[in-house]
Amino acid sequence: MASSKFKLNNTKLIQVSLLLLAFLLIFFTYFFNLKKKQTSTTANLDQIKTIEPDGQKEEAVNRFISVEYAGFDRGGNRFVLSGETAWFEVDRPNLIRMEQVKCVFYLKNGEAIVTSNFAIYNNVTDDMEFEENVKIKFLENVLFSEKASFMNLQNQLFIEGDVKGSSTQGKLFADKLHFDLSDQKLKIGMYNDEKVNIKVNY
Repeated sequence: MASSKFKLNNTKLIQVSLLLLAFLLIFFTYFFNLKKKQTSTTANLDQIKTIEPDGQKEEAVNRFISVEYAGFDRGGNRFVLSGETAWFEVDRPNLIRMEQVKCVFYLKNGEAIVTSNFAIYNNVTDDMEFEENVKIKFLENVLFSEKASFMNLQNQLFIEGDVKGSSTQGKLFADKLHFDLSDQKLKIGMYNDEKVNIKVNY
C-alpha cells in the first residue's frame, strides 16, 4: 500500500514538474521573443532617425509617370496639361509637380502651346507655373522665358526672366510681360531703368 502511494506521489510529482516546465518554456519563449522584437524596433527607429535630415520626417510623396490633366480655364477654354513624370506631397495633394511639361490651350482663334522643363499645377484653382526653358507658341508668335505663371482665378499671365519673342511683325526683348486676359492688355517691363527692346519688321 505504501509503495502504491509512493508511485502515485511520484506520478503527481512528474506531472506537476512537466506542467511547470511547460509554463517555464512558454514564459521564456514569449519573454525572449518580445525582447527581440523590442530590440529590432529600436534599431529600425534609430535607422530612420539617421536618414531624416535635421530630425525632421521625410515627407511622403506619391509619384507617377506619363500623367495628363484636362480642364477649362476661367475664360471657358479647354486645356490639356501633360508631363513625363509627376509627384505630390501627401499633405499637399493639390500641388502637382511635373517634369518635361506640355500644356495646350484650345483657344477660339487657335492653339497656344506651352512647354517647359518643370511646372507646378494646382488642381483646385487650375493655376500653373512653368519654369526653365519655357516656350510659348501661338500661331506665328513664339516667346521664350525662364518662368511663366498662369493665374487662372485672376485671369492673368506673367512671363518673366530673359523674355525673347519673335513673330512676323518683329522681335521683342524684355525682362517681364504681364497679360491681363480679361481686357486683353499687355504690359512690358524691365527690372531696371533700361528700355524695352522691340524690333519691328517693315
